[in-house]
Amino acid sequence: MLRLAWTSIAFVVVVCVLGCSASGTTPKGTGGGGAGGSGGEGGGPLFDGGMETDGGKDCNERAKLVYLLAQENALYSFSPPTLAFQKIGVLSCPATQGASPFSMAIDRDATAYVLYDDGHLFRVSTVDASCEGTSFVPKTGAFGRFGMGFSTDGPDATKETLYAADYGGSGLGRIDLATMELETLGFYDAIFDAAELSGTGDGHLWGFFTTAPPIVAELDPKTSHVLSQSSQPSLDIGTAWAFAFWGGDFYLFTCPGVASRIDRYRPKDGTTVNLKSNIGFRVVGAGVSTCAPLEPPK
Repeated sequence: MLRLAWTSIAFVVVVCVLGCSASGTTPKGTGGGGAGGSGGEGGGPLFDGGMETDGGKDCNERAKLVYLLAQENALYSFSPPTLAFQKIGVLSCPATQGASPFSMAIDRDATAYVLYDDGHLFRVSTVDASCEGTSFVPKTGAFGRFGMGFSTDGPDATKETLYAADYGGSGLGRIDLATMELETLGFYDAIFDAAELSGTGDGHLWGFFTTAPPIVAELDPKTSHVLSQSSQPSLDIGTAWAFAFWGGDFYLFTCPGVASRIDRYRPKDGTTVNLKSNIGFRVVGAGVSTCAPLEPPK
């Protein structure tokens, strides 16, 4: 999931869906606002490079892609193997005038859940970007804004939970999609910054924190405790950030300039490499479902 960074705790590249992203300003004061680039699309078919995954037979192909929200409210699909973008459409959610997307998560049916910076939560189609409201009631104070990501309820489960990371650093919560109620789970025990979330199909949950430098950390989905963390000294969050787990790697979207860049963090060997320094637009939301592969495609 992703959000835009902001200069006070007022505010999500996120994403960040498995991935969420966020937009606004970070508690660390990494800047706010800023113009996004024009929309862009990568070349090549989305499914070139092998999109066979271990996400489960209940998953459709759309549920195996990463999804991105651009600053101009455009929804894109993104294929990690080819680094190709495909524009789906422009969101027209019935949000408060002046409100904009803040964070995004994708469920196993490839439905996007998009949080706006006024606290309202919407369901968005990844087929045509059409939007409908939910009964989620915006919060004041803690969890007024948050990063989001789905994770399965266990290594072999297909049932999943939507987790929320309070933007003010107050810890982790989860949203019951049947009632649209948010339950708090607890404070982090090691990091106290805003985070975007990305979960996996084997029950793991990760956060991309706006520390300086940024940190990718695994979180205990039951207690919110930090299980491990990896500093990303080569990255600058800038004005927006988001991330998504896909194929054993994390795809990190940051915006130190006008448009976002993509870096790949590979936990297996601890490396972080830049894949694109300018993707042509600013990512303010990212998400990927628990159908995404756990290992690189063969």
